[in-house]
Amino acid sequence: MTELFAQLNMGTGSVTILLVGLVFKLTGFAVRDEMLLRVLVVCGFICDAAYYYFRADPIIPSVLSNLALLSINVILISAIALERTRWRMSAEDRETFALFPTLTPGQFRRLKKIITAEAAPAGAVLTREGAPVDDLMLVFAPTITITKAGESFPINGPAFVGEIAFLTGNTSSADVTLPEGGTVLRVDSAALRQRMARSPAFNNAMIALFGAELARKVANSVPMDRAPSASG
Repeated sequence: MTELFAQLNMGTGSVTILLVGLVFKLTGFAVRDEMLLRVLVVCGFICDAAYYYFRADPIIPSVLSNLALLSINVILISAIALERTRWRMSAEDRETFALFPTLTPGQFRRLKKIITAEAAPAGAVLTREGAPVDDLMLVFAPTITITKAGESFPINGPAFVGEIAFLTGNTSSADVTLPEGGTVLRVDSAALRQRMARSPAFNNAMIALFGAELARKVANSVPMDRAPSASG
């Protein structure tokens, strides 16, 4: 009789482990955050593997299949963590990333692969009004001068240049020069369009970035001859 109760208790404990695993997985599928979902599912697979392993007659294939599914989810959790964190970013990359507030760290890492940097001398001309613009530029300079229809608008760097031409596909709407020189990060427009077309999330993040940048320029830029009265 004692042996029978022991077996029943062992069986009840095993079923409890299985039910706990089911609760973990059901809870995971009910949450919206992908990281939390996969963490809960991993806990469920651990319970399942323990159930099949600690049975009186272990079912090794089921243990291995649950461990395999667990391993896949652990890899995906690592990928999600890398997508969301700035881990292993250099100090320079962190500073640049701060200028892309709508992008995730993972999206920025992918964008960085098509970015090239160059030093621009004083007086450098980045775009000419009416001329094609092949690159989207992020400019680090004390002053960036935008000249349109004979009127000049100074803006402070860092700032994006060429985003209007990128969005519209038209030629440059203004001359952009660097009176004091600076550093220019260039992104090939064709390559950027391809990446945006492949990822709706990345596309939405870049569109939001351009919108915020254009709003900032409209709010802060006034013709040079009106700047004193505007600031007053």
